[in-house]
Amino acid sequence: MFRKIVVKLKPILLELLKKIEQLEQTLSFQQRIKVRKLKIIELPEKIVFFAFILVLYVSLLIKILLLEKDISLVNIFFRFLGLTIFLYLICNVVIKNFSLKTLLEQNKDYRKNFVIFWTLVILNTVIMLLYLINNLNFYLLPTTGIIVLAGILLGRFYGVLFSLVNIFIMGFFYYKDGAKIYLYMSVYFIVSIYALTLTEKIYSRKDIFKIILKTVTLNFALSFLLEILIGYNINIFNFNINQIFLENEKSIFSILINNILGGFISFYIVSIFLSPFENIYQKVTNIKLVELSDFNNPLLKRLMSEAPGTYHHSITVATLAENVALKLGQNSLLCRTTSLYHDIGKLIKPEYFIENRSFLKNQDREINPSLSALIIINHVKEGVKLAHEYKLDREIIDIIEQHHGNSVIYGLYDKELELNLIDKELLRYPGPKPQSKEAAIIMICDSCEAACRSIKLPDAQKIKQTVESVINTKFVDGQFDETPLTLRDLYIISNVVTQMLISLYHVRIRQKES
Repeated sequence: MFRKIVVKLKPILLELLKKIEQLEQTLSFQQRIKVRKLKIIELPEKIVFFAFILVLYVSLLIKILLLEKDISLVNIFFRFLGLTIFLYLICNVVIKNFSLKTLLEQNKDYRKNFVIFWTLVILNTVIMLLYLINNLNFYLLPTTGIIVLAGILLGRFYGVLFSLVNIFIMGFFYYKDGAKIYLYMSVYFIVSIYALTLTEKIYSRKDIFKIILKTVTLNFALSFLLEILIGYNINIFNFNINQIFLENEKSIFSILINNILGGFISFYIVSIFLSPFENIYQKVTNIKLVELSDFNNPLLKRLMSEAPGTYHHSITVATLAENVALKLGQNSLLCRTTSLYHDIGKLIKPEYFIENRSFLKNQDREINPSLSALIIINHVKEGVKLAHEYKLDREIIDIIEQHHGNSVIYGLYDKELELNLIDKELLRYPGPKPQSKEAAIIMICDSCEAACRSIKLPDAQKIKQTVESVINTKFVDGQFDETPLTLRDLYIISNVVTQMLISLYHVRIRQKES
């Protein structure tokens, strides 16, 4: 009876899903149009741009005429030239590297980021006040180090907010002269934005020094432009060695030395504070993820020796998840690293999992279905325990806990269903369901890889059907209800996973046959 109802409802449900997908594609297209319009607004049209420059120039001219009556025409010319150069640099550095959509997409984990944000603001304020009390040169400030630290820990969105907040704080404390506030903060903001664009490329602690070196080079170039083009009196070659680090010393040599030393101080600040911040706030950075994905990690070495089948399965899942995440614009490094650890709970009883059996006799046939199910289900809990024992980060532990959601062990359930030996609900994992796209990606890749590995004589059609069946089963079972995954995302995931598994299994079979 039930089967007849399902058969009759199937065409209706498929048609409904098709209409929903078409509607979603339409909405996605409209969103892309809005994003394009948004990008057009970000890059000002000629009239708006010239009006903006005109307002700035007129305000600067009024200020000069009212407050600096004895200033020469040459000095006025250089100030306007300097302003033009800064506007050009801002338009090229800021607008080309940032879009509002990119910034908003990275507005995640706001509670933790909020605490780190204000911790860094306080740290920067304390350092700045120490410099101010000792009347040290502005260019000696380790602004690059603080910004790189913010970029690594917070990402672009909060990094930009951090830069804007510090502009006002530094301007309020460090300089009383309005012109100096405007000029020095312009340099600070441009350098900050440039540093933030580079922090996304930091994957090891060695990269930090290279990024700081590039940023310090830009800082020196802008500082030189600032002091020369704006028209301030600057001693190009004459300098007082005893006052080289003081604020009133202005020479090319002084700017160069202070920038270099500021860069070294920045490097040491990042080196000193990065690891404590990672551990205290349980923040998973790219550097930490790369270190965890090293196969010399004790937990991965243990997995390789004690559960080799699970180890190779995890590597395959990591490759699948990384490529899917890249396609969806998610954190591919997090997906790759977490996939390597998602099944570490199988270390407790590796022989009960089919990929680790080196003998034909099935271990789980020797015990009743309930106990067999308990051992399989417990690998999630055991994985969480091991993750805590080896001090993995909270974000990784959460995905280990969520990578099966509260789904059913379908292999065991299908096997025992005919005998009516066990209730379906007893074969469910405890959950919770995936809470993020990354967790859902790993769930799909894990299930698809395991399902396709069990196909006899796999071909492209069988692999495609298996992947689609796994994703549909998870979807109908409500495993993606608490994630922001869309039907379009599931379609992309299905295509990527199918193509990769076909190349992995089908090609290998063809080679054997030939």
